[in-house]
Amino acid sequence: MKNKKVMAAVAGCAGLSVLSGLFLWSDTNVFAATDLCAGKVAGEWAASVLDTRGRVSDAPEGPGGDASFRCTVARGGVITGGEELEMVVNTAVYTPDFPFRSPAWENASSMSFLTEGVTGAVSGSRGWVLLPEKCRDKVNTVVQGGGKLLPVPNKVPVVQAELKKGVVDPQKLTGLLVDTAQKVAAAAGCSTGAPPQAPKVRQPTDPEAITADSVCRIPGLRLPDSAVGKAGPKLEEQRTSGTPAGSWACDLYQSGGQAEAQLSFGSSLDPNIVNEQLRTSTGFSALPGATGVVDGTSRAVLACGGKDLFLGVRWNPSYLKQLNLSDPSDAAAGDVFQSFLDAAGKQHGCPSVKVR
Repeated sequence: MKNKKVMAAVAGCAGLSVLSGLFLWSDTNVFAATDLCAGKVAGEWAASVLDTRGRVSDAPEGPGGDASFRCTVARGGVITGGEELEMVVNTAVYTPDFPFRSPAWENASSMSFLTEGVTGAVSGSRGWVLLPEKCRDKVNTVVQGGGKLLPVPNKVPVVQAELKKGVVDPQKLTGLLVDTAQKVAAAAGCSTGAPPQAPKVRQPTDPEAITADSVCRIPGLRLPDSAVGKAGPKLEEQRTSGTPAGSWACDLYQSGGQAEAQLSFGSSLDPNIVNEQLRTSTGFSALPGATGVVDGTSRAVLACGGKDLFLGVRWNPSYLKQLNLSDPSDAAAGDVFQSFLDAAGKQHGCPSVKVR
């Protein structure tokens, strides 16, 4: 009998050891890898961002290189049932003014644009940080059909992250993006020196009612009658990314719980976005009197007191259809664009310009 009790105790201890080992392996980050995604993402930052129980795991995807990668990072408890969090971290290339024009970054007003030496934007579900200019020809993309990684000319490179499951602390996500961008640049030999500190994240404004004579909190910015429609849902709500300094965005929404912005405004004084590469990109033509360049009725770069200011307007295609506008070159779009140039330009001390 005594031997049976001893054996049972030993078996129990062994079972507990197995369970304990399984718990440490599946529901904690003990003995986890310090580097993830082929050294591009620090395990410590990943664990901090994915702030839940469970081991951090990574799954690199597709071909990569010193400055090109795509990787899924996940964390979640198996035994204790911790919330499952998952994000995709990767490099990408865009046109210089992509924060205000790319469909991939719609609803930019929900993000905080970064300052203090870092060009980027973050929210609790996604974010991006611009890589140094020296990295522009080192970040690659897959050429369709060939499966090869080739440089993409006239584009700007970024490190970006998007949460596929869960929401995280934007400040922690900023730290991960800044650290990852530095690692990518160092590996590719295009680093610009000492790594910057992650800037403090400023919260965007809460959604609020549109004020008729100061749309997006810009005094004098109004929506012409031609742009608001005579029937159907109205533009009633707005949200801004904060104060229009550095880079800034504002989205206007319809009543009735529309999830997508119908009309968006953006501006930037960031020289990493508003530079010669942008000014000479396709579509721009010179304005009279060396006051800047303009691209139809959607974007302009104005010379304002020694600084270049980007101003852009983006329409949701479904809203254009509701207004019976074929595209943003129609009269109503031109009226909106001119109103934005007048009000935002005055706010930044820009010369008065006419685009129509």
